[in-house]
Amino acid sequence: MTRLARARSLPALLLCCALLMGAAAAVLGAAATANAAGRLGDLTLSVTTGSTTDDPLVPRVSTDTACPEGQGGAVRLTVLHPTEGTSARLGNATTGPYDAGPIDTEMPMEFFPFSDILAGWYGNESHDGTYELRLDCVNVLDPNLPAAFFTTNIEVTGDTWALAAAETTSLELTAAPENHPKAGSEVTVTVKVTPEAAAGEVALTSERTGKEPIALGTKAVENGTAVFTTKELPVGVQNIRAQFTPTDTDAYAGSSNELSGYTVDEAGTPSGPPTPTGSDEPTDDPSVPADIDALDADGNLLEPNPNLEAGQQVTLVARGYSKDATVKVALAEGDAVFEDAKADADGIVQGYPFTVPADIADGDHVLTLAEDKEGGHSLDFMFTTGEVTEPTPEPSDSAGEDGGAAAGTSGGDTGGDGGAAAGGSTGGDSGGGGSLASTGTGVASIALASLALCCVGAAFVIGVRRKGLMTFATPPGTAGD
Repeated sequence: MTRLARARSLPALLLCCALLMGAAAAVLGAAATANAAGRLGDLTLSVTTGSTTDDPLVPRVSTDTACPEGQGGAVRLTVLHPTEGTSARLGNATTGPYDAGPIDTEMPMEFFPFSDILAGWYGNESHDGTYELRLDCVNVLDPNLPAAFFTTNIEVTGDTWALAAAETTSLELTAAPENHPKAGSEVTVTVKVTPEAAAGEVALTSERTGKEPIALGTKAVENGTAVFTTKELPVGVQNIRAQFTPTDTDAYAGSSNELSGYTVDEAGTPSGPPTPTGSDEPTDDPSVPADIDALDADGNLLEPNPNLEAGQQVTLVARGYSKDATVKVALAEGDAVFEDAKADADGIVQGYPFTVPADIADGDHVLTLAEDKEGGHSLDFMFTTGEVTEPTPEPSDSAGEDGGAAAGTSGGDTGGDGGAAAGGSTGGDSGGGGSLASTGTGVASIALASLALCCVGAAFVIGVRRKGLMTFATPPGTAGD
């Protein structure tokens, strides 16, 4: 009996394993492309209305992205039955490839006009209604694979068709607390989408005058509602804006709305009910907020009687007026004219923009915000302009130590807060983008291919050693010397 040579059997076995693993890696690598399926985006038609007897129904079609790699050999236009789930071909194009960029191609008629397809589905019965058109990306090597596709909807009435009009949507925003939370406290914003059946996503942002919008996240709409919980609202007056993007842009239109004049107070600002309407009596109760607040362009709360520059804009929040009251704004001196302010349902003037006149004189000034009725509530915003002279502090031996300690403490606090804020923002942005749906297949392919190469190398080394073509030196001092 002839025995297989031992020197050749192990390398041959390893070589076979390497070939099998390499083939498996190739199959897995191709599978990620071949099996790509699902809705890719919107289908754009070169005409928006026509007759069901037109040949072709649509002369040209286009998309804003390409077919998946390996599925762009051809594209075909199909129409879906509204209730039965069947489909029929309306056109076919093979002048690709269609996986190298956005599609823009003529669409010759396939077999029968749309009117014949409708007659086959319904006979003499009415066929009016909404129909989905799909542009399928076809794998020409296996046309029966699930196709990736682009879609749009058309409305058919008698012998005519037209693009289906998207249904309008609307948004309603509510916040808890309703207003004046402390900086860093939790705020819940609820966005209600109408109609409730409209699926999609809502993006929430905080917008302030002269500042970049702050993204507060994106949420999927569930049962007509998207709920956000955040501690990232900046200090100051802002508009909280919601933008709805529907999943099916043919069926529903996007929409936006905002919660205007939402104010976040400094963490150390006392909170409580506003001063009663018509009461100008000062109070020493720390639970009652100041009657009037001024915030700079960054949303920071200014100290009482601040020093401002000519042309500088500040935002005023004044409290204690009647519901929906008109508030007259006037500067005690000068001829400057200012627009009226408007109180809200809680008697608060939210986010009134006041710009210091460019020709204002240096000194003390009073801006009066008075309710436009006899005996109405009136508040004064006092400020100064020009250089302010402050007394020179007495020299002190401990000033250096105290000053240095204070500066160090302040710098540490600021740096810590800044780092935390920057870290949170970066994490949120990074988490929101991209998709890892096909990562597993790619990693498996690479792993198998690497293992196959290792097996090939091992087979080669064992083979040449068996033949005496490769030797390894023996270390000095061993038994082999």
